[in-house]
Amino acid sequence: MTFTLWQILGGFVAPAVALALVAGIAWKLAPDARWVFGPLIATAFCIAYAVVEPRIGWPPTRNVIYLPFYFAIAAGVLTLADSLLKPPIWLRGLILVILWQIAVRLILIHQTTNVLSPWIDLSTLITLTWFILFDGLADRAPGITTPLLLTAISGVSAIVLALGWHIQSSGALAGVLALISMSGVVLGAVSPRISFSRGFSQMIVVILQLLLVHGYFYTDDNLTNAQQILAALLLAAPFLALLGDLPALKPRRNLPRLFLRLGPAILLLTLIAAATVRDFVRADQTAAPAQEE
Repeated sequence: MTFTLWQILGGFVAPAVALALVAGIAWKLAPDARWVFGPLIATAFCIAYAVVEPRIGWPPTRNVIYLPFYFAIAAGVLTLADSLLKPPIWLRGLILVILWQIAVRLILIHQTTNVLSPWIDLSTLITLTWFILFDGLADRAPGITTPLLLTAISGVSAIVLALGWHIQSSGALAGVLALISMSGVVLGAVSPRISFSRGFSQMIVVILQLLLVHGYFYTDDNLTNAQQILAALLLAAPFLALLGDLPALKPRRNLPRLFLRLGPAILLLTLIAAATVRDFVRADQTAAPAQEE
């Protein structure tokens, strides 16, 4: 799957830039504009999705490849309601669990869902913990911390999906999430008062998890044990950000906290990306002589 320069600029880069501009203006005009992130991220993602999959069908269940588009719209509406109504965390978690179970079962509608039921439950648990982790991190560490970590995770997920699992469309969309997260980094650097909880972080988490679930279960490859381990490490990487909350760091300045929150996680993600690219190059080099024969 290849894209023209205009598709990349107009479908991927421009929506992320527009998101940063509109969100920045909203935060200038209002003391709390977290509500703007849900609709903006949903819009930016759907524009990019229309570039990757130009013919989006109806109903959503007609083809599972259409589901992330409609899920992003639903997530944007629910995130808008969440940021305005501010329900307690237990209610947010309960709603997420119920809707996630429905969403994943729709994605896996062509699979044997009874056999995959434990995996669906595991996916629900991982998504819920990511949801709570990133939302809490955004509250405890305002500024660039949360969007920078989301940028790294989305970017490495794009590499794993495209080069490791050979799901180019999902890889491209994960790359779009990395661009959107990068716009959050710019916003956090310009105005540290901007909050990425109850809006920004949960949108990126939910959409990225959907792409990973779709890629994992619909890849045509038989994933090796090494690829399975890399996938598990990718899912575990965000938890390294909790090192920045060690009690020993409480009296210290923010710089050591920032390093411990981002350093180990980004190092692990870099190793995952490097291993994925290495395996891809090796497989390509091995396949080349066979094709010549």
